[in-house]
Amino acid sequence: MRRSLRRRRSCWRRSNRREGRERRDGRELHEGLAGQEGLGACHDRRRGSRFIGVASYSSSFDGIFVFDDEPAIADNPNIRSLWPLTRAMAAPPDTTLSGRPIASLTFAINYALAQRDPRDLWGYHAVNLAIHILAALVLFGIVRRTLASPRMRERFGAAATPLAFVTALIWLVHPLQTGSVTYIVQRVESLMGLFYLLTLYCAIRSAEETDRTSNGWITGAIVACALGMATKEAMVTAPLMVLLWDWTFGASGLESRRASRWPLYVGLAATWMIAAALAAAGPRAHSVGFSFPDWPWPTYLRTQAGVVAHYLRLAIVPSPLVLDYEWPAAQSIVDIAPQAVMLLALIAATIWALVRRMPIGFAGAWLFGILAPTSSVIPIVTEIAAEHRMYLPLAAVIAVGVIGAYVIRPRKLPRLVLALSAGAVVAAFAFMTHARNRDYHDYERIWLDTIQKRPSNSRARNNYASALLVHGRYAEAEDHLRAAVQMKPDFAEALVNLGVVLCARGAFDEGIAHLQRAVAIQPDYWQAYQDLGEAFASQGRFKPAISSYVKALEGRTNDVMLLNRIAWILATSSDADLRDGARAATLAERAVRLTNREDAASLDSLAAAYAELGRYGEASTTAGEALALARKKGDPAIAPELESRLALYQAHRPFREATARQR
Repeated sequence: MRRSLRRRRSCWRRSNRREGRERRDGRELHEGLAGQEGLGACHDRRRGSRFIGVASYSSSFDGIFVFDDEPAIADNPNIRSLWPLTRAMAAPPDTTLSGRPIASLTFAINYALAQRDPRDLWGYHAVNLAIHILAALVLFGIVRRTLASPRMRERFGAAATPLAFVTALIWLVHPLQTGSVTYIVQRVESLMGLFYLLTLYCAIRSAEETDRTSNGWITGAIVACALGMATKEAMVTAPLMVLLWDWTFGASGLESRRASRWPLYVGLAATWMIAAALAAAGPRAHSVGFSFPDWPWPTYLRTQAGVVAHYLRLAIVPSPLVLDYEWPAAQSIVDIAPQAVMLLALIAATIWALVRRMPIGFAGAWLFGILAPTSSVIPIVTEIAAEHRMYLPLAAVIAVGVIGAYVIRPRKLPRLVLALSAGAVVAAFAFMTHARNRDYHDYERIWLDTIQKRPSNSRARNNYASALLVHGRYAEAEDHLRAAVQMKPDFAEALVNLGVVLCARGAFDEGIAHLQRAVAIQPDYWQAYQDLGEAFASQGRFKPAISSYVKALEGRTNDVMLLNRIAWILATSSDADLRDGARAATLAERAVRLTNREDAASLDSLAAAYAELGRYGEASTTAGEALALARKKGDPAIAPELESRLALYQAHRPFREATARQR
C-alpha cells in the first residue's frame, strides 16, 4: 500500500514538474510575443489589415440577394421578428438557414435593424464583412502563437508576428472568400469559421495561462464551439482540431497534458450533442443525405476528388470564380484518376507527418479535416462544389505558402524584397476581390457570368431566365429555359419557370402542362403549386386555383402571400359556392399575426373576409388600418382601391371580384 502511494506521489511530482514547465513555456511565449516588437506596431498591423479588408470589400455593399438568399432571407417569415426567440432562430425547411439557429438569429437582428426597408442590404453586407475581419484577426492570433509555441519558437519565434500578419492578410483579401462574404446567406460559413477559429484560439491561450485565467479561456473555447455547432455542421471537427494542435505543437504532446486539459476536451466533445440534435431533425432532407438515387455515396465521393483538386487550384490561382458549378458526376475512377492519386498522396503525407508531430501535418489535417464533412462524408446533392467551403481550409494553404516561402528564401535577401513580394500578392488578390464583388451587383450579371464560365449549367440558365422574366424579356427567357430542360429533363424548377413564361405569353395550355409535369416530378414542390394556382386564377378558374394554393400552403404553412391569395378568393369570389367567409377570416387573421399587422395586403384580405361574414364594423376598422399603413409606407398606388373598399364596408356591402388580382 505504501509502495503504491509512493509511486502515485512520484507520478504526481513528475506530472507537476511537467505542468510547471508547460506553464513556464506559456509565460515565456506570452513574454516573447510581447517583446517581439512594440505593442503599437502590432496594433498598427491590425488596423492596417482592417483598412485593407474594408477597401477590398467596399464594392460588396451594392450586392443584391442571389440564389438561395431569396428563400433563406427575403422570403423567410421567421426573421421578421426577434420574439419569440425560438421562432427567430428557426427557418423554413430546406433553406440554407434550416437547422442553423445562431446564423438565423443574426439575420433576424439584421432584419430588425433594417425594418424601414428590408431590401436595403447594406447592413447584411456590413455584418458579413465584420465577421470576416474578426475571423482574420483571430487567425492572426492563432498563427502568431503557433509559430511562437515551444516547438516552433526557436526557428520562427522572431518572425512569428510578420508571418502571421501576411498569412491573415492574404486570407482576408483572397478572392475565393467572396463566396462566403459577398454572398449574403453564406454568412453561415464565415460565422461558423469565426467560431471555429475562436475555439482554437481560446484553447491555445488556455494552455499558456495560470489556472484561474486558464479556466476562463477553457470556458471561452467551449462556448465558441457550442455556438459554432449551432451555426453550421462543419464545426464538428473543431474538438478534434484542438486535440491535434496540442499533439503537434505542445511541448510534450498529449501525454503530459491529459490531466490539465481534460475539462477542455470533455467540454468540447459535449458540444457534439448540439450538432447531433440539430442534424436529427433533418432540416434539409431534400438536399442532404444518402437517399438520392442520382447521387449514391460512392459517386459523390469519387466526384469530390475532382472538386477538392479544383479548390486547391483556386487557392493558388483564384480564377475563374463561379457562383454555382452544377458539377457533373464522376461515373468512373478513371474520370478522376490523376486528382485521386494526388489527394491520396497528400492525405497519406498528412497522416505520416501527424504521427511524427510535424507542423505540416497539422496544416494537412486542417485542410482535409474541415472539408471532410461536406466533401466526402455526407452528400450535398444540390451543391456538389461550392467555393465557400474553402473559407477555413484556405488558411492552411496560405500558411504553408507563406511560411514555406520564408523557409526557402535566400538568407541574404533584403527584408524590403520580402515585404514587396507579400504586398504584391495582397494587392493583386485585393484587386481581384474588389472586381469579383461587382458581379454580385446585378442578378442578371451574376448568372450570365456563370453561364459564360459553365455553359452546360442548366441551373445557371434557369436562374438567368428568372432575371430575364422579371424584366419582361420572355422570348430570351424561354430560349434559356428550353435549353435547361433539354440538358436536364427532370429539372422541376426550370419546368415551372418555363410554364410561367408560356402563361405570360398567353400559351396557358402548354404552360399549365409544364407546371403539372413539375409537380408530378416533385410532388411537394410548393412553388410549382403556387404558380399553377396563379395560372388557373389568371384564367378565372378559381376552384382549381384554390386547390393548387392549398397544396402549396401544405409546404409553406406560414407563407403570408399564399394565405392572402386563398383568403382573398374565398372572401371576394363572385361564385357563391366558392366563397367561405369563416375560412377566409381564419387564414387572413393568421397572415396578419405573422406580419404583426404591418402588411397592408393582409389587413385588406381580413377586412374583405369580415365583410363577407357581415361584420362590417370590424371590416371598416381593418380596411382603415390597411389604408393608413399603405400611406405610411409610401405605397399610394393601392390607396384608391382601399378607399373604395372602405366605402363599401361603411355602406354595409361586401366586395366582389370577378377576376383574380395579384396581392
